[in-house]
Order: sequence, then C-alpha cells, then structure tokens
Amino acid sequence: MSYNQQPYNPAYQNPYPNQGPPPPGFNTGDGQNQNQGGAYFSPPPPMHGAMFNQMENGQHGGGDNPDGKYSFQFSDKTVRAAFVRKVFSLVFIMLCIVAAVTVIPWVHDDTMRMVRRNSALYLGSYVIFFVTYLSLVCCEGVRRKFPVNLIVTGIFTLATSVMTMVISAHHDANVVLLALAICIGCTFSIVIVASQTKFDLTAHMGYILIISMCFMFFGLVVVICSMFFKIKFLMMVYALGGALIMMLYLFLDVQMLMGGKKYEISPEEYIFASVQIFIDIVQMFWFLLSLFGSRN
Repeated sequence: MSYNQQPYNPAYQNPYPNQGPPPPGFNTGDGQNQNQGGAYFSPPPPMHGAMFNQMENGQHGGGDNPDGKYSFQFSDKTVRAAFVRKVFSLVFIMLCIVAAVTVIPWVHDDTMRMVRRNSALYLGSYVIFFVTYLSLVCCEGVRRKFPVNLIVTGIFTLATSVMTMVISAHHDANVVLLALAICIGCTFSIVIVASQTKFDLTAHMGYILIISMCFMFFGLVVVICSMFFKIKFLMMVYALGGALIMMLYLFLDVQMLMGGKKYEISPEEYIFASVQIFIDIVQMFWFLLSLFGSRN
C-alpha cells in the first residue's frame, strides 16, 4: 500500500486543515489545551499569597526579578527606605534639641547654680516625661493622629532634655564629654552592625525579656540598698548593666526598624520607632554618666 507522507511538523500544528478544529480538551503537545475556536488558554498567574506572608514576616523572596523593579517587593523596599530615613531624621532632630538644652548650664553660670539647687525641676520634668512616654507608646490614637503626635513628641523631647540637663549639671565637664563620646561611638557602631548583620536578634525576644526582668529586680535591690548603705561598687555595676541593656535594646529597635527580620515595625509607626530609638540612646548616655561620673 502506498500513501502520501505528511511533512514533519515541529510545531505540532494540525497537519490536516480540512478536518476542522480539534475537539475540546485536545492536548496540543506543549501542555496547553485548545477550545473549539482554536485559541490557546494561558495558564493562570501564580497567587501572591506566599510573597505577602513573607513581607509580613520581614522576608523578601527574590524570584525571577532579583532587582525588585515593578513588583510588590520594590514597593515594599521603597516604603521601608523612606520610613527609615524619616525615623532617623526625627531622631536626629530630637537629639539635637537635647544637646542644645543640655549645654545651657555650661555656658551660663547662674543657670548652672539654679539647676543644681532646684531638685523640683528634675521631678517635674520626670513626671511630664513619664506621662508623655506612656501616651506615645500605649495610645495608638495619640501617636498616629496629626498634629497631636508631633505636639506630644515635642513635649516629650523637651522633658527629656531638661532631665538630661539636670543630670549632666551634677557631673564634671570631662565626664560628660567622655560619656558623650562613648555614647556616640557605640550608637554609630550598633546602627551599622544591626543594619548589616544577618543575625536576627528579634527572633530571641524571650532571652531579652529574661535579661530585662533580671536587670529590673537587680535595680530594685540597688535602690533598697542605697537607702541604707552607700555602696559605690554596686552602683557602678548597675550603671554598667544598664548601659549594656540599652545597647541591646538599640540593636533590637534598629533591626525592627530596618525590617527583613522575624519582627519589624510597621511603616505607619514612625513616631513609635523614633521614640524608642531616641530613648535608647538617651538612657545609654545617662547610664554612662553614672558609670564614669563623680557628682558635684
């Protein structure tokens, strides 16, 4: 028997155009089905639920677009970068205000004498500091509602500045400069390491909680002992522990600010992030003053 051979069709096209379109569900050989009109149905696009979950956990998948352009990853990185710049700018402004207020007694002798004799100034500023801090940290409506959030943050910054001024005025100038230099060096080092390292401190919240509780109870013992005995070595140990704890908190808060870790701060919480990093740096300075200082 003889028959006409059909030419080889590498594209798996229909070699019999006169026989009509293939039946529904016919497989063309490349994994795609045809409908009755001969048009191809492309496969459904992949769901982005996994990527959304990774973004919530602070992790970003690379996929076929490692640069992240024109993707949700690119949008998330852009928002996070703007959030980081906003927070660090606000922290820098707050620290500049603290520095400006703190230096006043050192350039005006009458103010220095008034600050050293008036303990009510410290107590009043501490009450304002405590109330405004709790309002910013615990009340979401206060820290997110504009312009209330900026007003409360400004009052909080001024109260912290007055407290720092009073504490610094009771120490020698060389001790204040030494504590300031160490605080600046530690702050820059911690920010650089926390933003570059792959170690995730946010995944060890339990250990940080245990350390914080132990330090709190140790502080209570120091306060009780200081009422009856004046043990300078115990106060130095407490100040050293407090400075190290504040460095640990600063490392943790910077990693939560940068994102990409197990826990991260929402870009909407720029006031909360600024307050936390600001108070970590200021309290580190306070503890360093107590560690190196000789009171006047």
